[in-house]
Amino acid sequence: MAVNTLEKLDIPEIRDFLFQPLDLGSNGGDEAEKVWDMVLDIPSPDKLRLSARIFEGNPQDPHILYLPAEYENTATLALLGQGFRKLGFTLVSLDYRGFGLSEGSLYMAQLFSDAETFYDGVKRWMKESGRDGGMVVMGRSIGAAVALDLAVKKEKELLCLIMESAFNLGKDFLLRKGIGEKYVPEGPIFENRKKMSSFTKPVLFIHSPRDQVQSLTEVEWLVMESRSKATQFQIAPSGTREQLAMHVGDVYLEFVHQYVNLRRGVRPKIDRKRRRRR
Repeated sequence: MAVNTLEKLDIPEIRDFLFQPLDLGSNGGDEAEKVWDMVLDIPSPDKLRLSARIFEGNPQDPHILYLPAEYENTATLALLGQGFRKLGFTLVSLDYRGFGLSEGSLYMAQLFSDAETFYDGVKRWMKESGRDGGMVVMGRSIGAAVALDLAVKKEKELLCLIMESAFNLGKDFLLRKGIGEKYVPEGPIFENRKKMSSFTKPVLFIHSPRDQVQSLTEVEWLVMESRSKATQFQIAPSGTREQLAMHVGDVYLEFVHQYVNLRRGVRPKIDRKRRRRR
């Protein structure tokens, strides 16, 4: 039986400290303040309700299944969701158990299995709703590690994988996030490089050149493990990874839009008037 390496992180000094900034809000306020279109409730195997926020784009265009960062909030989520929705893409973002609209309490050991439950629930919703756009898995920071694990398991069904602010070694990630060295376990945890080496679909990496948790040189070790010639490493000018999440603008969104479209054979339109003026 496979060992769940995330069990090593299920102590308050790691789990509670790491996710303490996470603020996915709730749906209990004024309906007019909602930034998402609907909430998808997904039953987990242990009878708890996992919820996902849906920013609804065109049914025939790609659907991005998003695993949030440990520092995510409704503002950063809105930047992604509303931005992709304007471009026709649908963003479906999981609320980790114990946060936002999902029930229960967060356990690190359940992150990977909850992501699979999330995936299956979204796939079922798409089928029932007649939504036949392709699927993309995307994650940010610790969500990038969860997204990678999910993408390896569902590879045949995906257009591509998007990893923003990814990291190579789990130990370095935890230490630089402020976890005390005495609490950081020895041995493999996320095993990102091993998983990346077995993933053959295209990957889009997005990273800040001033990321204080994982430098460009360090994350390149993870990029080098990608098996696809269509993999790209995009540097996004910003400060920390938290600041990158708050600087998602038109250039960021359009680059992702074009990258995903290329994976499904849709090439960007050429502005012929602009071309003639050159």
